[in-house]
Amino acid sequence: MEQWRETKIFRLMCEIWFKKTNSAETKQRSGCPRTFSELGERWIVRQAHINPKTSAVKLTLKFKSRLRKSVNPETVRIVLKKHKYYGRVPRRKPYISKANRKARLAFAKMYVKESTEFWKNAIFVDESKYNIFGSDGKQKVWRTPNTALHIKNLRPTVKYGGANQLV
Repeated sequence: MEQWRETKIFRLMCEIWFKKTNSAETKQRSGCPRTFSELGERWIVRQAHINPKTSAVKLTLKFKSRLRKSVNPETVRIVLKKHKYYGRVPRRKPYISKANRKARLAFAKMYVKESTEFWKNAIFVDESKYNIFGSDGKQKVWRTPNTALHIKNLRPTVKYGGANQLV
């Protein structure tokens, strides 16, 4: 009867339980058992973090081939939402290589402290053509809050590549 110390359940509750059942064993839980273990959940979240553009169906197929367990794509979505990964439409931004990003940042830093008089004499051109990578329908990204502008979570666009749009 000293099992209440090990189980961290109040002694009175243990006594009542023992009088009712004449045993200290726990019964089998009702309901459906968990689909994912902690390991499986961490694996799903890691895969969504590595490649946010992967769909829930593809994650399900990867999970099935890797851990040999069949799951529903909706269950994968529930796990991702539990870990604060939500399916969102990615922001569209022009594709800029790493070298160009560095050059643009250096250019911006060079002119950041210029006076308003300097900028009154500057000529601004705001017309530029951009094309979106293919028209493959809606695309979603698994991302956590406040990560909309991370490079992984963007949908890149390219200049002069077919169906254009003026910006």
